[in-house]
Amino acid sequence: MTDVLSEEATLRRSEELAALQAYYDDALLPSLIPPSSSEDDRHQATIALEGPWFIQLGNLSLFGLGIPTLEIRLPSSYPFGNECPTPIIHNVMMNPQIKEELLQELQDMYDMELDVGIMWGERCREEISILEETYTTQQQIQQQDDDHRTALKAANDDDNDQEVQTFIPPTTRYNQPIRNFPTSVINNAKYQREILHTPPFHPPKSGAAENMIAHVCEVKCMEHVHWALAELLFNDKKVAKATHNMFAYRFHGDDSTLVHDNDDDGEKGSGTKLASLLELSGAENVLVVVSRWYGGQLLGPARFKWIAGV
Repeated sequence: MTDVLSEEATLRRSEELAALQAYYDDALLPSLIPPSSSEDDRHQATIALEGPWFIQLGNLSLFGLGIPTLEIRLPSSYPFGNECPTPIIHNVMMNPQIKEELLQELQDMYDMELDVGIMWGERCREEISILEETYTTQQQIQQQDDDHRTALKAANDDDNDQEVQTFIPPTTRYNQPIRNFPTSVINNAKYQREILHTPPFHPPKSGAAENMIAHVCEVKCMEHVHWALAELLFNDKKVAKATHNMFAYRFHGDDSTLVHDNDDDGEKGSGTKLASLLELSGAENVLVVVSRWYGGQLLGPARFKWIAGV
């Protein structure tokens, strides 16, 4: 920029630049390429009053593009003229419309004699924090899926050498556990059970794909429970792909001791609800499994009513 700043503009910019340096510290840069980490280089890297000024907006290099950075290009009249500084956001993969709206919002904030540096920087950081959270979540899901595939391969490789058959849920996103079933039980015809199934139930005000089905059978020992669960998970492809397969059971063992337990299968609190339902109804020698296929619409506490009612 060849224009000479007025004495008043120089004073105001010096004050704003000092505030930016105090507020952002090393996140305030002299150029889009940060100086090296050595102290000598940092001291020599001065930030010109004429601009442009660069503010790093986060700590993550999103999608391999580098750290998101706001560039502020200053007109010679800033901060006294009507001409607004020009904001440019670098190293960000954003929806073009959202990015355009954000830049327009920044320019709409400007008013004569108003310092925009911190105001613009913080507004951009709010937007970037949302992207960082989304990016981090995507990375975690990818890592979980990688771990899931590794575990699935290991389980498949080991099944022939072990006395258990392993069920690994199709996704890790709903916190369903990996389950192991003894092959000596699930391959033994004497533990076979007749499993009854209810018609699919579509809860009111739920997503289009939301469905629940209950599966019920008589059980008198843990072998019956294991056989029935394995039958549903290994031999019913639809049940195997359910978002949750929560269950509860109650029966009296050989010594007349009451045996009972439940499992949420990632739907926190649902197993307890089913267990309470069995206890209140006085049901015994029974296993109840409720399969739920999530339809994309959060049902809140009402989901427990539908789970118990199905």
